[in-house]
Amino acid sequence: MTASDVHVPAPADGTEGAGASPRALYGSIIVRAANRLATETLSYAIPLLIFDATHSMAWSGLVLALEWTPRLIGIPIAGPLVDRFGSRACLLTAEAARTALLTCALVGLLAGSTAWALLVVVAFAAGTFGQASYIAVEKLGVEINGSKSLAWTQSAQAGIDQTALIAGPFVAGALVGLGDVWVLTGVLALVLISMALCRGLPERPPGERVRRSAWAELTAGLRGVARHRALIPIVAATAAFNLLAATILGMTPAIVEDRFGRPASYAGAVWTLGAAASLVVIVIMTRVASRTGILKIGLVSGLIACAAAAGAGSASGYAAYLTWACLFLAAEGAFACFLRIARARVIPVEEFGVTVSAVVLLILIPYPLAGVLVAVTPLRNAPEVLALCAVVCLAVTVLSFSRLRRHSL
Repeated sequence: MTASDVHVPAPADGTEGAGASPRALYGSIIVRAANRLATETLSYAIPLLIFDATHSMAWSGLVLALEWTPRLIGIPIAGPLVDRFGSRACLLTAEAARTALLTCALVGLLAGSTAWALLVVVAFAAGTFGQASYIAVEKLGVEINGSKSLAWTQSAQAGIDQTALIAGPFVAGALVGLGDVWVLTGVLALVLISMALCRGLPERPPGERVRRSAWAELTAGLRGVARHRALIPIVAATAAFNLLAATILGMTPAIVEDRFGRPASYAGAVWTLGAAASLVVIVIMTRVASRTGILKIGLVSGLIACAAAAGAGSASGYAAYLTWACLFLAAEGAFACFLRIARARVIPVEEFGVTVSAVVLLILIPYPLAGVLVAVTPLRNAPEVLALCAVVCLAVTVLSFSRLRRHSL
């Protein structure tokens, strides 16, 4: 594909950054913050609760797979619905569904139901609605730009997600210490805040679309990935990166507690400090991304992440593991900026939901696969597995970015 084939999406009035008023822009940022913090808190809290109950890396891996499988199922459904009914309406619906789910689970816990089994069910069901809300807030970020540039808004959204990654483990650790009832109560409060604030956002009228089945919409999205050829190496590099990230995520609680002899809550410290480093990188990216070139940012961050993952696997102590993990997550922040800016420049706004659903599906498939990989890996073999994943990610990254050089991003 030549440079002229790359479509750069623009707001409705045809000028970059004029999609909505500044008030709507900052309102959407607050909605995204509450939404992502709710999702990240639940994502970290449930595996910690289950690992505390089982002290098994196998169960950590299985819970990771159970949590991400329904998210993948929800992606081909969520994207077409966002395109058809609008991002605001779909976000409100997803948050209402999460509210009902968390309320029922909370009532079950208070009534004396088996907490361990109920938390597994919550993780499985919440994943679907969490992914649906993710697609909706992603499109909101494209539609509502205020007077800011595309690079600024996409970097800011990456910053929100990384801030949620900082606060999520911290909030999860604090709530886990209080008990499972407090975990669900805290997440429910965040979802209610997100839903309440979302009602004040403007709804961009959805375009006229032919009604098709979820399968037809998914195949349309996959055709969109193939049609915008720059997306293929972007998806490949991101999928390899996510395999590495998910493997580290699944192994960290067991490595921290069983290998280094630290409490499982120290795993939250790994992700909190690492996400803080990532946020610093993202703040820098908001200032330099438009001048440095996103291909350089993506390639360098991918290479650093591969080296950091291999270093984490061979770390001899908690401090070394923490250092390598922070470096990995800092690189992940820069790579997130690359992904968002590249994706927003390539995918047309009018087909954003259906195409980004296919993209997200493809790049998140490694998460349940990594969960299975963690479940079948003995702890003593964790360094070799992380090194192998790093080598695979390195090879895919180099190949993908060599192909991306042919495109204008």
